[in-house]
Amino acid sequence: MMSAIGLSAQNINKSKFSSPGKLPQQFEGAQTNKTVKTTLPVQQTPPKNFKERDIVNPVTIGQSGNAWGFSYMRTTYLWADNNINSVSFIHRMLSYPGTGYLAYDISKDRGLTWSVDNQVYDPTISGPDNARYPQGAIYNPIGNTDPDNAYFSYFAPTLDGSNATTSGSNWGGYTWGASKLSGTSSPTQTNKPSEDGFYQYLPSGYTITQLGEAWTVDEEQSGASGDYVYTNNLIVGHGIWNDGAENFDFNFEHHYLATNPESGINDVKVAFSPDGMTGWICALTDGESALEETWYHPFLFKTTDGGATWSEDPIEVQLGGEDGLAAIRDFITDERLAEFYDPEPAPPRDEIPYYMGYHMDIAVDAWGNPHILGVVALCDLEEQSWYHSEGLFAMFHIYSEDQGETWKAFNVDNLQTFDMEFAGGGSTMKQYNRPQVATTQDGTIVFFSFLDTRIDGVTENSNPDIFFRDYFPESKQHGEEVINVTSFSNAMWTAYWGCMSHYVFSDATGNGGLECTIPFVYEELPNLDISEPVQFWYIPDFKRTYMTTGIEENTAKPNFTVSQNYPSPCTYETNFNINLFENSDIEIQLFNTIGQLVKIRDFGTLSNGPHKITLNMEGLNSGVYFYSISNGSNSINGKLIVE
Repeated sequence: MMSAIGLSAQNINKSKFSSPGKLPQQFEGAQTNKTVKTTLPVQQTPPKNFKERDIVNPVTIGQSGNAWGFSYMRTTYLWADNNINSVSFIHRMLSYPGTGYLAYDISKDRGLTWSVDNQVYDPTISGPDNARYPQGAIYNPIGNTDPDNAYFSYFAPTLDGSNATTSGSNWGGYTWGASKLSGTSSPTQTNKPSEDGFYQYLPSGYTITQLGEAWTVDEEQSGASGDYVYTNNLIVGHGIWNDGAENFDFNFEHHYLATNPESGINDVKVAFSPDGMTGWICALTDGESALEETWYHPFLFKTTDGGATWSEDPIEVQLGGEDGLAAIRDFITDERLAEFYDPEPAPPRDEIPYYMGYHMDIAVDAWGNPHILGVVALCDLEEQSWYHSEGLFAMFHIYSEDQGETWKAFNVDNLQTFDMEFAGGGSTMKQYNRPQVATTQDGTIVFFSFLDTRIDGVTENSNPDIFFRDYFPESKQHGEEVINVTSFSNAMWTAYWGCMSHYVFSDATGNGGLECTIPFVYEELPNLDISEPVQFWYIPDFKRTYMTTGIEENTAKPNFTVSQNYPSPCTYETNFNINLFENSDIEIQLFNTIGQLVKIRDFGTLSNGPHKITLNMEGLNSGVYFYSISNGSNSINGKLIVE
């Protein structure tokens, strides 16, 4: 496994965020009388932390009829696949054919040239049911290196009204589909209304594993009472690719997550390790039982068998208090604490409460460890308010090095601004810091990005730049500097809702190093009006070069992994997802309950990486069987059922 090393106050009063800890609901078309006034700087001067480097050169890609579809909590808009040198971007369309339609932009040469505004969702097929808040990624069949054999896949909520309500909103539908990148077949589309006890809302988590399986997660909210109320359930969707239909077949299940009745869920995401076996669902909420000096914080569920089973009880990450995270307890200076609590003395640091919100993102490294990025701030538990004045909040990396047994925190950067409310067309919409986490496709380097406005005297996030930092899990080191990605470029102070791809491009260099190209997209905001058409811009040339310090085998990592078989129970055949860390001879042996060998299959030598293998079950009686999958030096055993 490769280790790498990267090359390359203002005195503010006790202003607090006065609304409840739960994320405010912002819906397109909400009426407002507020007038937003923002003054652009007249002179471009280097922002804080600026260091000399190449300036990025954004290029135009697709367009949308307004700013809404690219906002809010979702982060899976931009998706790079290093195996096919391709990158995709999902968005709503212009006023013709309409913003209820979805399109994707695709580049098959790492963002140098693009095919834009390729329509994939048509609301008239099912309603009309306009789509909102889309997410998308590339589905690339295992072992494929030709982009024309891959697909763009999307997932979005729709306004089909099936989540019954009397409040005037009409959520409830899901839609998903795919489009072959070769353009040789028509896009596919599946629409699913809320039904059978599921109250579909606004899914904010979506990913495709490197085994080619899709996952989505939604905070279930029922509109049956007239208002959307969290039901103490997450809706977890699992998609298996159907070659004949050229689409994912999704199955949805409830996963219980109880919260404080006065709270809700701010954000929820899902991510998997490169082998597709270890996955994490992370939600930001406040639990039924309070943790010491901690308000909203991460709740996590874990799978180690590719999602066949998830942990029932959540892992909670305590922020403040004696058993909280030291980096969080210590990040506010003594002077700032004294100023904040004046005229009272500042309490001991382990008696100061903290909050995490509104948004976060998560990725999983090569060793199955989760990496969460989000804003942490000082809060008041009695008043249920929190503070985002400069010096009282920061962007934190919260992570585990031992599969969730223990947790650490690292202050990625102190923030100057938190949010900015924009208006247009009778609606308002806020831009927050949009934390995002990415990895190399092999999971050996982790990357962070976020938005902030760093202009003297500006206290709202009105003129955002994209900021960046990296982390190396094997050496347990963070990059030494925070980089302003958009400084002095066309995007400087205007990288609205900028986001990063979940995976990055990487190339080995001639001297044993690694060069990574990190993709970003942002949107223009003409006249600072969210109702006007927007142009999206792609950043193709933000690069980081790393020098390897040697190749070591991480002893905590096995030399291959195997998922639970699916479908389960099975009838005619069953599948296993395996991930090899070196070329291996793979063989499956199947035994009955008295130990007799009833079936054997040799798959020959398979290359390192993920594979899907299939075992024919014809001729076997119904019942329980035991399997042993061997790679020549090790074996993994399990149980399966034949119907």
